[in-house]
Amino acid sequence: MNNIIVKNQQEIEKYRDKIFKSKEECRKIFAKESFEKKIKTAFELYKRAEYLKKFKQVK
Repeated sequence: MNNIIVKNQQEIEKYRDKIFKSKEECRKIFAKESFEKKIKTAFELYKRAEYLKKFKQVK
């Protein structure tokens, strides 16, 4: 059973690394955009976040 936990933790770490790498790539791309494009993107993300908050969380 201990091997399963270790394997899952390793998979989680790989997944986290993948997420952080893609997040850094997005930050670099976002930094190169014009100010107007940044504002537009920020509002779109805000609207999407508000929409997603309407749904019930599953525990």
